[in-house]
Amino acid sequence: MPKIASALAAALLACAIGGQAQAQPAAPQGPGQSMLVLDASGSMWGQIGGKPKIEIAREAVASMLQSWPASQQLGLMAYGHRSKGNCADIEMLKAPGALDKDSFQQAVNAMQPKGMTPISASVRMAAEQLKFSERKATVILVSDGEETCHADPCALGKELEKLGVDFTAHVVGFDIDKNPKAKAQLQCLASSTGGRYLDAKDAGELNRALQSVASSPRSERQDKPPETAGQIYDTTFGRMTIERWDQGRMAGRYAGTASDGADAGRIEGTVTQDPSDGSATFKGIWSAKTAEQRCDIQKDGTHYWGAATLLFDRERTQFQGYWDYCDRGGAVEGAWHGQLIGREPASAAK
Repeated sequence: MPKIASALAAALLACAIGGQAQAQPAAPQGPGQSMLVLDASGSMWGQIGGKPKIEIAREAVASMLQSWPASQQLGLMAYGHRSKGNCADIEMLKAPGALDKDSFQQAVNAMQPKGMTPISASVRMAAEQLKFSERKATVILVSDGEETCHADPCALGKELEKLGVDFTAHVVGFDIDKNPKAKAQLQCLASSTGGRYLDAKDAGELNRALQSVASSPRSERQDKPPETAGQIYDTTFGRMTIERWDQGRMAGRYAGTASDGADAGRIEGTVTQDPSDGSATFKGIWSAKTAEQRCDIQKDGTHYWGAATLLFDRERTQFQGYWDYCDRGGAVEGAWHGQLIGREPASAAK
């Protein structure tokens, strides 16, 4: 169990240090400010290896504070810690400022998980406390569940990125692998703001996530988007090869996860690059010969299809997103993410 707490602490510290390293030349001068937003909803009493998740989080924060950069001001916010069924149960426990480790840890230790999971409202409040529209601001969110207060963390991330001077949200999904909707929400919140999403299910997976982040630090913005056609990604649904990426369109094929390839399919739609940071958003349709759910109408000659939204980083080395069956008006069935592993020969790429 100490390994899990240490892993979570490492994720938090990596977010903090990474946030400083990613500052853009136009960002205001002076000490950076961060806000740690902790999930204290009722689900944090759930256990990993016989130990409540809230206790693991307390230990992780204690470890993180010992190595927190002296130049980085830190605040603390929590949600769900005072009452049940109350989406307004959000409290800033420590205003951003020079770190007092003892009083900060005391505030964390006093949290008693009880209530809801108002992720979006909490992150918005944290951003406002950090004056994100006036200066560089970093939010570090630790959550073990999905939004439960009728809001969309993904949409919020895009809004804050657009309105902020240099706003970043780093997200640690704690014991969240069995909840694909929650994971998709948290991944999108992070990627929409240029932040990182880190899994903290166990020490091994978290170590691999941190190694990936360390090996691909956020680079300077690019005037020209990277060449993407022909790239191969290892994804949630098998290997995906990009066949086309030009003139605002993307198309590709994916191998599926069935051993006989029965669930292999295609993906096609529009792709839009964000001129401010070089990231790209794909919105389109996946289609396959078979799937667990059949749609009433056909697309691309099949009744097995659905919507997909994928968010690519500026270097196109990875993407994070979500998918759904048929067309259910923006609903989310699960997460879809991928990591670049290679490229087809030029003659093979279409």
